[in-house]
Amino acid sequence: MTYRSTAARLSFGAFVVALCIALVASFGTRLGLWLYTTGFEILIPAVIIGALALAAGIWWLAAALRNNNSEGWRWGFAGLVGSAALLWVPLGAALQAYGAPPIHDISTDVEFAPPFEALLPLRKGSPNGPEYDGPKKVVLDGKITTVAELQKKAFPEIKAHASLVDPRSLPKGATPQSYWFWRAFERAKRMGWNVVAFDPKRGRIEATDTTLWFGFTDDIVIRVSAAGTIGARVDIRSKSRAGTFDYGRNAERVRAYLRSL
Repeated sequence: MTYRSTAARLSFGAFVVALCIALVASFGTRLGLWLYTTGFEILIPAVIIGALALAAGIWWLAAALRNNNSEGWRWGFAGLVGSAALLWVPLGAALQAYGAPPIHDISTDVEFAPPFEALLPLRKGSPNGPEYDGPKKVVLDGKITTVAELQKKAFPEIKAHASLVDPRSLPKGATPQSYWFWRAFERAKRMGWNVVAFDPKRGRIEATDTTLWFGFTDDIVIRVSAAGTIGARVDIRSKSRAGTFDYGRNAERVRAYLRSL
């Protein structure tokens, strides 16, 4: 067996081991066998072994190209691509988290954030309470500020969606508020969220979104209100149930939803 074949098999074998460890960390956390912090600790060896698999795969590829010999290409290609995909999940989250503020409650209305109602029983026992964190004080870089101020500084683009509607274009009996409520409702479903409750009369939608790997559940509330006689305003709030900061996940969710509108 040549060194190229050995490198290819090493890349594939290390990838399989890393994948198994990552799956144990993921499913154990989702099943409640341990806390998410333990899941992160279990994931560390998977990242290290995955990096070894990627390095061996890159070395195999370089050697194969240099010698114009694709010996062991099945093992090498699978190990290279698989380890790269596996590492992208934690490293991509780390890149997203870089520079993100230590907050986990994002709202388009930081003065009168939409409160949770139907989701309160589901949040019972969660480390993070259901109240809006905006006024809470946070220390960052030696300075005392609030969650709301940190959001404004880090995510200035997150604002309520306001729109005017031509009354002549609406079905009989419809209002700008009802039009935007059902539009907001459909967009929430298209985002793949689990809609827990909705109230067209009050213009409220409550939903949850669960992450793939560790099963983190974040709660979402949408409020659609009238803005004058021919306008409507859509506000959205997203908050994590656990964790001191969210790696920017809630802000990205809110941004994606606003873009969909």
